Amino acid sequence: MQQSASKRRGMAGVDPLLSRDTVGRSLSRKEQLLYWLSAGFFCTLFLPGMPVVNNVFTGGLFVFSFFYNTLAEKRQLLVLRKEVLLMVLFFLLHIISVFFSQDKREAVNMLVLRIPLLLFPLSLGLIHIRPALKNRILLSYCCVVTVVALICLVWALAKYLRTGDGVYLYNDSLTLPIKMQSSYFALVVSVAVFSIFYLLESGYLVRLPKRYAQLSIVFLLVFHFLLASRISLFILYAGLLILAGSYMVKMKRTGLGLLLVAGLLICVVVCIRAFPKTLNRFRELEYPTYHFNSEAAESHYNGTLTPDQWNGANIRLAIWKCGWQVGKAHWLTGVQLGDKQARLMEAYKANGFEFGVRNRRNMHSLYLDIFCCFGIIGLALFLAGYLVLPLRTAWRSADWIGLAILLTFAIGMIVESYFDRSAGCLLAGFFFSFIAGYKDGIPGKKQWNMWVVG
Repeated sequence: MQQSASKRRGMAGVDPLLSRDTVGRSLSRKEQLLYWLSAGFFCTLFLPGMPVVNNVFTGGLFVFSFFYNTLAEKRQLLVLRKEVLLMVLFFLLHIISVFFSQDKREAVNMLVLRIPLLLFPLSLGLIHIRPALKNRILLSYCCVVTVVALICLVWALAKYLRTGDGVYLYNDSLTLPIKMQSSYFALVVSVAVFSIFYLLESGYLVRLPKRYAQLSIVFLLVFHFLLASRISLFILYAGLLILAGSYMVKMKRTGLGLLLVAGLLICVVVCIRAFPKTLNRFRELEYPTYHFNSEAAESHYNGTLTPDQWNGANIRLAIWKCGWQVGKAHWLTGVQLGDKQARLMEAYKANGFEFGVRNRRNMHSLYLDIFCCFGIIGLALFLAGYLVLPLRTAWRSADWIGLAILLTFAIGMIVESYFDRSAGCLLAGFFFSFIAGYKDGIPGKKQWNMWVVG
């Protein structure tokens, strides 16, 4: 009885959401402020037409994180976290590129758009985020994403019931309330699903919050299917199958692994039967051929798909061919930040790709975009700072959630130019810096317990 009473006293004042890994290590006041600023930042990401509010939280998060620790500590962390140094150098390459761009106005506009790629590494990337704070921030992110997805679905269902038109339940129509492309929000949802699995299996969530988290996973899987982003669906389901394999092979939890696989199969079958139009996005892959001078309309998942149409697959193939022509002609240093889009338009015109000219299509591949802007030098710098070093550190420290988030971005970057949009810059800037922030920079002994916390 005395032991039980003592245990109850020890638990007094501890957040009931916290589990054994954080009991006795509640957040300090400084950490609480950082947590609330992060949660506010997540909320403002999805406020349509209110960039000023997002700028306030982004700026507040930067200023608070910048003064979170001493300059001496920041210098020490900068030496340890070489990926952060490379991120900063990559942005400095943007600044240099402005001076060499012929279109200075476009270059400055792009530089301002990409400022989060400097602000977050200099703030979140140069502080130490303890496991308790890391988990709390991830939890707030998951909660915000789930609520936003629920709002979008309720709005879409209301439109569907009023009009009888199922178009509102899919793809970009589903994210109209937040004015974000479905491919970007699918990335957001993928990261949230992986994070919820991490929080559950690390033992962070207990009792009622655990039940809510499990329901959130089911809901987000269905919502993610409706978003109909091919690359994100591949990333999410491949990641969850790898997770199921880790259950069975590394953790000897065969039953749980098989249950996850069965659950995914049931989810896919039910979603296909209930929402068949998502499959139209995949049927586009059956028609990869294109003619630059084609005047055909772009296909739509709600319509009839024909071989002569432009679709999400062959449009990208046409764009990539033009983009490669631009990059290959300036392979060492690129065409510079302000002139990239103009040179791409010239390539479109030279190939007779009037569809691309009319719609001013961007590169639809961040890797190709960077290669065209900054040449092989800039691409090597980007790959080292954003992928190679962070992935190596996450692998060597057995940080599976870090690996999952990094690979989600890395694969998505193949088909999307995230840095051409504000949402992409904010998401990438935050998460790449956040992952660096909860690492000491010194890889520890690799222990493949998939649920290592911190």
